[in-house]
Amino acid sequence: MSYHSNALPGGSGAPPQNVAVDFNAMLQRSLQQPLAPEPIAEAPANPHQSIGYSGVYSNTPPPPQFSQNALGGARAPAPQQQILPVDLPPQAFLTSAMLLDMVDKKVDVLLRDEKEYIGILRSYDQFANLVLTECSERIFARNPEAEHSHAVAKWLICDVKLPGVMTIRGENVTICATVDLDREDNPRGVKFANEKEVRALASAQKVEKKVVEDRKARALKQSGIEPHFGMQG
Repeated sequence: MSYHSNALPGGSGAPPQNVAVDFNAMLQRSLQQPLAPEPIAEAPANPHQSIGYSGVYSNTPPPPQFSQNALGGARAPAPQQQILPVDLPPQAFLTSAMLLDMVDKKVDVLLRDEKEYIGILRSYDQFANLVLTECSERIFARNPEAEHSHAVAKWLICDVKLPGVMTIRGENVTICATVDLDREDNPRGVKFANEKEVRALASAQKVEKKVVEDRKARALKQSGIEPHFGMQG
């Protein structure tokens, strides 16, 4: 196979003149320094109202009660909790919080089974369960001499020191009150006596009380009334 020189434009093997001119022009343009890009017009910081920008320039900022979270959504902040004053009167507390003023004070606790404890209140919970330290059990009995003379004390008492920490169940508490430190050494209407004497009197009086209660229970049962119904501790 053979090629003829007239196969190319111009009838010869040399490239046409217009191709050489275009190549030389392209070479000269590549040697020139590149022109700097045209600056991009920035949006004005404070566009005039008459310009009429749309989008971000015309949108109003979000209201102050909403804040953007990490996902881009808007949510209302949590409402502020009202802080109550610390100088509330004791009448404002109608639950076990009434014991708040008695913490770290000496208290006298009377139980439903007529036992009495005196100690320092260290802690309590919502069920009025009490924790006492430096606790003593107060044993009391009626003074036999008070039946013949009103000048003597009506009750004989003695305090028995208890070791460790005393825990009292709240549902067994009848009375819990603070002790007057100025009058605890000389309480009114009572007299400190020997522990053995007070225990003997208290035990004898307890037996007498049980006999009287049993007699009342038999009388009520004969009348068709259930004794101790709803009143037994």
